[in-house]
Amino acid sequence: MFFIRYIKMKKTFFQERTARQIAKLDTKNAFTANGLVRRIMSLDQDQAMIVRTPITPGRFRRFTANSNEASRKCYKHGEYLRTSQPRTQENAYRCPVIPLGIRARDFARLEDMWEDETNYIGYSFRPVQGRDRRQRKVPFVWILEGARLFAYAENLSPIKVKPYADAKKVKLEGAEVVCEVPSREKKKSRYTLRLNHVPVEGSTERRAVPYSLSSEYNGNSPEHSLYNIRYTWEKQNEDSNVFTFYPQDIAAYIATIKHFNSEHNLTPIEMSPIAIPSKKAAEFYNRLNNNVLIYDPSSAAKDNLRKLHIDEKSIMLGRAVGTYGHDEIMFWDPARDGRIMEYDWQLRGK
Repeated sequence: MFFIRYIKMKKTFFQERTARQIAKLDTKNAFTANGLVRRIMSLDQDQAMIVRTPITPGRFRRFTANSNEASRKCYKHGEYLRTSQPRTQENAYRCPVIPLGIRARDFARLEDMWEDETNYIGYSFRPVQGRDRRQRKVPFVWILEGARLFAYAENLSPIKVKPYADAKKVKLEGAEVVCEVPSREKKKSRYTLRLNHVPVEGSTERRAVPYSLSSEYNGNSPEHSLYNIRYTWEKQNEDSNVFTFYPQDIAAYIATIKHFNSEHNLTPIEMSPIAIPSKKAAEFYNRLNNNVLIYDPSSAAKDNLRKLHIDEKSIMLGRAVGTYGHDEIMFWDPARDGRIMEYDWQLRGK
């Protein structure tokens, strides 16, 4: 019931087809995972794909009552591609490869895997300096949702960016940037967050700063529980040592990139630890949201069909990287893709 209420509360820009609406389209069936990415990408607006093979890995589906539990378990304990970043400050200073290059190199490994073997939720990295050494996790699904939130803001309610980049330690530790990000829900106030350790200057020092990027919220914070992000039923404490980037953080960072670009400062984008999706990635994500259902025996629906869960969307986006390559999916090329605000984010017709 809460999920249904949330759908009704979404702003028009973020509204998607319901499972019932998708089921009424011209449907096709997919019984295997391999080749599924290209089949979904080839769908027209009035076509739908019914996935009749599990996406959540079997080890998370065992000993669970239903797919909701399996997906929650997968989201929390699923695999993240660990980037081959420098592991110390000294090595970061010496490393000639920027984070983008490191991601491209690491994501290339997905191209050598079969789709049904590619089950990454996202990628991760670790700080190489400072006190906060928590692992940073970037779920693939939040990269796309963050870019969609940024696009909404650019079109209708711009993100306010106020950097604090004048202190002497900024060169070593990065800047702090306070951002006001709009909500995706109707009649809900904006979120105020502070991005910490944003790379904005320096030549050698800036190579170590981005791996410490994180955020803090002032007062009103996103309802992360809405997306089943925090779980306590598993007897594990891994979350205490992890910082996860969510859509608001990613939207704020993209807005920060834009702010500094206007000042002819390219450091935030050159050293960005956050992947920025391509237009093609947005098109694929749009299809996952509006043209795909999965057969689920535990679903309460009469036809046992439902929309994809968060973990399943993340896995499918990872598989898209493996199918089309890093540059086609997780790299924004302005000449090729145009402005993020002009991507095809919205549903065209129902």
